[in-house]
Amino acid sequence: MNAGNKGKILKLFMLGGVIFSMHFGSSSMIWPMTWGKESGSSVIMAFGGIFLTALLFPLLGYVALSKGNGTFYSIVCRISKPMALIFCGTTMLVLGPLFVIPRMSAAAWDAFVQISGFANTSFVPGFIFSIIYYIIVYWFISKRSQTINKIGKILLPVLLVSVSAIISKGILSPISPVLPPVYSEPAFAYGFREGYATLELPCALVYATIIISELKHRGLEGKNLEKNLYIVGILGIGILSLVHFGHMVVGSHAAGVYKDLKYASLYAAVVVNLWGQAGGIIFNIALLFASFTAAIGISVSTASYFEEITNSKISYAKGAAGTLFVSMLISSMGLSAIVEFITPMLNVVYPSAIVMTLYYSLLGQIESKPAVFASYKYAFTASFAWGIVEGIQGYMNMFGARSNMLDMFISKMPLSEYGLGWICTAAIFAALGFIARNLRQGSPKYACGDIQKAQAQSK
Repeated sequence: MNAGNKGKILKLFMLGGVIFSMHFGSSSMIWPMTWGKESGSSVIMAFGGIFLTALLFPLLGYVALSKGNGTFYSIVCRISKPMALIFCGTTMLVLGPLFVIPRMSAAAWDAFVQISGFANTSFVPGFIFSIIYYIIVYWFISKRSQTINKIGKILLPVLLVSVSAIISKGILSPISPVLPPVYSEPAFAYGFREGYATLELPCALVYATIIISELKHRGLEGKNLEKNLYIVGILGIGILSLVHFGHMVVGSHAAGVYKDLKYASLYAAVVVNLWGQAGGIIFNIALLFASFTAAIGISVSTASYFEEITNSKISYAKGAAGTLFVSMLISSMGLSAIVEFITPMLNVVYPSAIVMTLYYSLLGQIESKPAVFASYKYAFTASFAWGIVEGIQGYMNMFGARSNMLDMFISKMPLSEYGLGWICTAAIFAALGFIARNLRQGSPKYACGDIQKAQAQSK
């Protein structure tokens, strides 16, 4: 193997590791062990459902943006600019300063308190920690071209070593016998639903722009760009799959000892059981670093988004600083209230993200196929509308203003009991769009004016 090929392989492996790191935020770190504990003897079937929604869909998200020859915003913009501003803006706010980034800083603070043994008795220490946390995140993202290198060289090795130590010890020295699952629904359905709630697909759609830009920056573009994106995506999601499955197997042996524990509490208890007090330090260091990787990836994506939609009137540096400042304010207001308030918005953005991913990853340049593009446009819009309806229902229930008529309307749609009523809605309107376009004549019109460029790039 010559030096050039060896260098290329190392670059691809590092980018794959960075994809793993950005997806392996604190939540994706601590949830799988709970999934395993609750699934018990059905852990493999549960992992099958999780693999589909939390792992395969994100991988297809990278493929979709590559085949679509655009960014998250520019591809949605082909439907209409107002739709792109509303849908992408909502997605970026949920992923960025309103929810995910503040959640990461809160997780980092919890990890710091556990590592240091610090007595958290007032608001001030947590606020000071938040300032330091966001300064560190800004150091990672201030120079966009260096962010990937910093993650790959500083954060990734610590994550891999910590997680490998935890999983290997847990598999070789199981804590207790495996018990039956605690839920009555099919294990695959449980996994599908739990994986759906991880937000990994929307994250992939915004991370893809960073990874594609980095591939180009490293000279891995041209005709091989799509191939190289597949490689780094498979590497990153492959590592994430192994880590999720390993955590679930370890967790499946925990139900007999830690019946009432979940999430971070369960993870910490299991690691201390396996490694003693040193395990607690390992866990909290891993959690601290995981919170950084997710916050860094989302912050870069959010800043890049605002730079794109304003035609650089808001520079990347200003967008990054603004995103982190708002995130810091939100995190200081109390995370539990923020999580409760933002959760219904997840139902708004996720269905359309899946529709976009499936169309572009499986069918490629759909703009050259007018009937298919019309089908996609109808399905995307209908699923977004359905998500808004479910979001309204969620907020009405939250404020005690339950609407029996709205509940009845939603319940009539097949799969709505699983929170998947949008699937039938999207399928119906996809068929209507396809039929309607075939009944019309003339060339289709696209929004935002980037489609000609995209088609030229694909040739």
